[in-house]
Amino acid sequence: MEELDINGEWPELLNKKLDELIIQEYWYKGKLTEQVNSIWLNIQNVWHRLYFDFGIIFWRKYNDRPNNYEFNPDDMYNYPLREITSKLQLKGQVIKDCTGCAIPGGSQVIFFFANNQQLIFKNINDNTTYEIIETK
Repeated sequence: MEELDINGEWPELLNKKLDELIIQEYWYKGKLTEQVNSIWLNIQNVWHRLYFDFGIIFWRKYNDRPNNYEFNPDDMYNYPLREITSKLQLKGQVIKDCTGCAIPGGSQVIFFFANNQQLIFKNINDNTTYEIIETK
């Protein structure tokens, strides 16, 4: 297994509440090509951007919410933002842990919440997906 490669500063997220979670998709010629191009987390009024590039985990901090650019149907590329906090029932949930590791073909980041949910972002062969699972 390869060593985990991190670019940027891993944020201190323990015992902090998730206020908002936004994913940025990647569409090409009208078809969803990548479920998650980047992840935006609002935690205590600070925006954290998480994204992957060929297994490298990138963390960046921002003061402002990401802006959705105006979609033009003639564009070959589209990167819409999708707010998924409500869909996943994570608004206000406390982050108990956040870990990253190298996996075959890439890397992953797992958020562990106090309500026994895990949110997993996997980047394999430069394609990022997410899933949420319940644990007991």
